[in-house]
Amino acid sequence: MRPFEIIDISTWEVVAPEVLGRNPKVWVREPDSGSDRRREWLFKPVITPRSTGNRQGEDWAEKIVSELGRLLDVPCAEVQLATRSGEHGLISRNVVPHGWNRVLGSVLLTTVVQDYQPVVVDEHGRERPVPGRPGHCLENIFAALRGCEAPPDSSSGDARAVFADYLVLDAWVANQDRHEQNWAVLRKNTGPAPLRLAPSYDHASSLGFNLTDDRRSALLSSAGVLAFAERGRAHRFEHDPAASSGEVESLVELARRAARATGTTILERLATVARADVQAVVDGVPGLSDPTARFILELLEVNRRRLLRER
Repeated sequence: MRPFEIIDISTWEVVAPEVLGRNPKVWVREPDSGSDRRREWLFKPVITPRSTGNRQGEDWAEKIVSELGRLLDVPCAEVQLATRSGEHGLISRNVVPHGWNRVLGSVLLTTVVQDYQPVVVDEHGRERPVPGRPGHCLENIFAALRGCEAPPDSSSGDARAVFADYLVLDAWVANQDRHEQNWAVLRKNTGPAPLRLAPSYDHASSLGFNLTDDRRSALLSSAGVLAFAERGRAHRFEHDPAASSGEVESLVELARRAARATGTTILERLATVARADVQAVVDGVPGLSDPTARFILELLEVNRRRLLRER
């Protein structure tokens, strides 16, 4: 497999800043694309926290997850590695077609949960998640998705089953960031039409993206990858705010529960994904260090076994 291309978008037009999220991001448009929204992409630069000085891997994490989603037949936003004026990052294609709008999960849940409140304002005027994420649970999400259609590129006709697929993908790649603004439905601007579940997006917080290579090597040499995987918890979903981290439902448990509830075939599909195909995806990332690549592959294998232990 040839290495994934790194696209230089330095000359692309900036359409608008992205208002969601803590880190700065901008929407950019391909040259000579007119007003075609499908040729708009969200540029997300790689973050290097001042506290650590460690260059994180949001770019390769999101690219790998989008490709793994393709192997599982899970609708995901298209992702490309990119650089903009010397700044490395990724671009994620707009999942909202022309003539449609995006409705965030936090908004959709207000249709089924009375007085749903995903955030509170702290003493500094900043919005913070409500402790325990009350209301953001499978039962309410599935109720809100009742009557919604699956994404346009999905082979399934059931939006709830496709959402369960998203959770299995999350558990496989150790993505703990599926909060109520990291999933959405699409609504047509004019005329009556059913809502559609949007493709899965924003997978940057996956695959141990923020670990150092020294930490990855230590986990590999001490057989600590399983312990790392088992710390993946569904903190972004409803839980007892007084519970310890280990008492919160795991990503794997949440995903398996969603799969059982919807009857999706995602676990059967996961069982048939060849390790060589996964290896090819990881090998396609240019410049990935050996400890990073080995850690990613081991983490994916560990989580695959955890998900498939009792189908």
